[in-house]
Amino acid sequence: MLINKIKSDALIARKARKTDTATLLTTLYSEASMIGKNAGNRESTDQEVLQVIERFIKNANEIQTILLKNNKNTCNIVSEILVLSKYLPKKMSREELENVVRDIIEALKDINSEVQIGKVMSVLKNSYGGTYDGKMASEIVKKELIN
Repeated sequence: MLINKIKSDALIARKARKTDTATLLTTLYSEASMIGKNAGNRESTDQEVLQVIERFIKNANEIQTILLKNNKNTCNIVSEILVLSKYLPKKMSREELENVVRDIIEALKDINSEVQIGKVMSVLKNSYGGTYDGKMASEIVKKELIN
């Protein structure tokens, strides 16, 4: 499980005296584990952990943009993004995503209108969450259902 990998890596970073990395990973572990604990005292799923990681990266990117606008040093933020990114799965290429979307539409059979985009996106998220760009997926689903 991804949550256990993060916990282990945080411990390794602490032992190696990489305080910035250890602090980041400990914070990430705490945030991610709370999701499962709050949802019935269980361990967080990989999908839930990925959502937390993506939120951390999004926040770091926003901070980086602000720092760049103010001519401030962004080295720490960049290193945080690099540490966090190693936990994300490889994203599908556009071609791979198009094939997956076509397969989902074909499997759902009676999906053929723009109104049913949500059904396709739901199946995509449940089956492949975290492995695709959401904006690109939305464009592809719309293109496939409208044409």
